Amino acid sequence: MKDIGMSTTKKITLCGVFAALAMVMLYIGGLTVADLTVVAVCALMTMVIVIEAGIKYAWIYAAATAALALILLPNKIYAVEYICFAAVYPAAKLYFERLRALFAWPVKISVLDMMLMGCVFLAQRVFLLGDEYFPLSGLTLLIGTAFFVLYDIALTVCVTFYIVKLRKRLGFGK
Repeated sequence: MKDIGMSTTKKITLCGVFAALAMVMLYIGGLTVADLTVVAVCALMTMVIVIEAGIKYAWIYAAATAALALILLPNKIYAVEYICFAAVYPAAKLYFERLRALFAWPVKISVLDMMLMGCVFLAQRVFLLGDEYFPLSGLTLLIGTAFFVLYDIALTVCVTFYIVKLRKRLGFGK
């Protein structure tokens, strides 16, 4: 999926520009009610890096933006949400998509549920937000799983739209 003609400099530049844009969006999103929407948009940026620069650069981008999010964002649990669902998962999605659908979905759901439980654990035990702010229950996992299935499908639809309709218009994939 990566463009053979893209130089290393262009790949690094793409990652740097997207990282700066992601940090600005995350900071503003953390101050508003649009925090999860911003995380979803940042996930699409990670997917574009996977497509245009390759998986190696996507992991470097994920690591760099994760560190920046933890350092720069005032709300650390929001930074953890970004790391799990917009930095790590979109890059890992490439590996999940290579599995047969029968195996891919249980793996995806398991990974996403572990990320959700990790976020709840960090919120309760590390950031001391309490059980009333982030309860961990069967209902939380059920709603989270339903949300993640829709999230994964939406990512796939958006990536397909990008590849089919937007990629050449933006100057990639020539």
